[in-house]
Formats: sequence, structure tokens, C-alpha cells
Amino acid sequence: MRTSISTLVLGLLPLALGSKGGTFRPESGGLLLNDLDTLPIAYDLLESQTKTGVPIGSSFWSSSFIHGSDNHDYLILSHVLAGQPITPSLYRGSVLDITDPSRYGRFEIFSNVSEVYSDIGDFNASYPDYGFGSIGSEEAPALRTWSSIAGAEFELTFELSSPALLNGGLGSFRGAGNSTANEWGSPAGKTQGWLSIDGSKVTVDKERSLTWYDRQWGGAPASWTWFELHIESGIPGTPALPFSIWVWQDTPDGSGGLATTREAGGVHSVVPVKSLETSGRTFTSPTTDIVYDLDWTLKLADGTEFRVSSVREDQELYAEGGLFPTYEGFVTVTGAHKDGRKIKGYGLVEIEPPKPRD
Repeated sequence: MRTSISTLVLGLLPLALGSKGGTFRPESGGLLLNDLDTLPIAYDLLESQTKTGVPIGSSFWSSSFIHGSDNHDYLILSHVLAGQPITPSLYRGSVLDITDPSRYGRFEIFSNVSEVYSDIGDFNASYPDYGFGSIGSEEAPALRTWSSIAGAEFELTFELSSPALLNGGLGSFRGAGNSTANEWGSPAGKTQGWLSIDGSKVTVDKERSLTWYDRQWGGAPASWTWFELHIESGIPGTPALPFSIWVWQDTPDGSGGLATTREAGGVHSVVPVKSLETSGRTFTSPTTDIVYDLDWTLKLADGTEFRVSSVREDQELYAEGGLFPTYEGFVTVTGAHKDGRKIKGYGLVEIEPPKPRD
């Protein structure tokens, strides 16, 4: 169930982060740096952005880590899910002020719009108050996402300038129930635009902002916790090391999973998840009555350990009536490299579908 391509190599040094956020540095190497497209990937990355051969259950997702003109840091989430049994499509998003987590806006809306592609087949999900779609060209791919929903307004354009991260090493992996997920990401794309969380417009500092774009389709574990982590190198001006870590509950100790990381040159490493433990700190949603864990100790098989903590208790997204809930929360990270060196970073945790406690 797990694929090990090489031993995880981390050149990580101690560093100082702010109390909540980190330093958001985009990458510019390009999506297919160092001939990543010559690997035996089962699909074409850019073609997966089109209608050609895309199956039911397609997910288009982004998390933007923004440094704003007001000197605050923000997390902006944007997601379109198409072809689901419960609704033709779903769109949702959120804006969190990382510097002041009391400022938070969110939305999640079921739609009867079933077509999320343009007339020529490019990804282009368009709704009256929200949009997400491809722009640019094959040589310089980019996306635009926007929301006019009060309390969580934004307009962002981001490039797929960050070398691809291929989950499982080749862009697919087998999870719980023998389902196969196809997933790739661009972890630190150049980003520009604006946001508004309380009526005040904030401009994105494009030199100190980035977007992780995630494209997924096919199968998935029945229940999971997913971590998007950016582990700082400690070297000024150097982008963070991205991790995509899946953990699902198909083993007795609930530790089935894998961690995929992609180094600056495009080299991938895949390591089994050894364990995921919680601290007992939780949040009970007043809308769905679901109990979410808020702190985790995540151990990889090579000895690397991450201690992950959500900065705001309530970061749950849900549709009207509490339907289709998902936790999408900004997190801080501390821990230790397998050789004992301290590491720090930031990121996001996704819990879906969460299950109520006994």
C-alpha cells in the first residue's frame, strides 16, 4: 500500500518563526522542472486540467498563504468539487487572518451547475458569486479564483510556477479499500491579487505570498487526515520544503498513510507514516456536533517527527444545515529531523469526512 522511492533527505536547519505564521516564499522553477514529465506518470498533468478523459469526482483545490499590505498574514482556501453523487457541484472557501485568528470568514454552497469546463474544455467553474478556472497558456499555466461572498471576498491569480509534487512519487497511490487516488500539486506558486475579510481591501504582497494548488480525481480513502506542510530550511530567501501527508484509518492503530516530499530540484521521496497521535485538545462544532482534534504528533518511518497544532479551533466548512462538513485549518509545525535537528514550519490540516466520537 505504501511506495518507498528513496530515503527521505532533509537538509533542515533551526530557525525562528513568528508566533503563528512563517515566511511565505514562492518558487519559480516551473511545473515540470528537470523533465518531471518524462517520469512514467499515468496521465498528463496539464491535460488533467481539461475535460479530456477526466472521471467523475474531480477536485480542484487551492490554499493561498498571503502576506498582505496591512502587514497581516492570511490563509485563503478555494475548492471546487464536481461530479459528486449528492450534488452536481460544490464550491467552498474561507479567509483566515493568521495574525489575528478571530477574523475569519467561510462559505460552502451546493450548486446545480454540473459543467465546470469551458466550451473548449479547459477548467472554468463559474457561479454567480464565485469562480475558479484556468488562465495563461501551456507554457505558462496559471489559475484565477475569486469570491464576492460577504465576509470572505477575494480575487487571486496564481501561477503553476512551483515544481510539481507527485503524491506517492508518481502522482497516484492506493489508499483504504484498495481505491486509487490520482493527485498532483504545485506547492508554492507565485500569487497576486487582493482579499477582504471585514470590508477592508488588502493587497497581496506577491514577493511574500504563495499558493499550493492541488488537483485530485479517482478514488480516495474512506476517511482521512491530510497535512499540507511547509518546512522551513532556515536559509534566508530559500523556499520551504513541501510535504503532502495522508493518514487514513484502515489499520488497527489508525496509522495507515504516506508522506511525499519534493526537494528543490524536483527529486521526490516517499516515506511511510509510522503513527499519528492526538493530544486530547479538541473542538466540538456547534453546527454539526462533530469533534475535531486540534493537535497531532506525526511520526514518519525514518524517524522524522512533526508536532502540528491548529491556531484557531473553529475552521470547519459546511453547507446549509451542516451538510458535507470538512475541517480545513491553518496549522503551525515544530518537530525534529531524524538526526535530532529541530525543524519548524506551517501549513494546513484537512479532516474529511470527520466521524463523531462515541
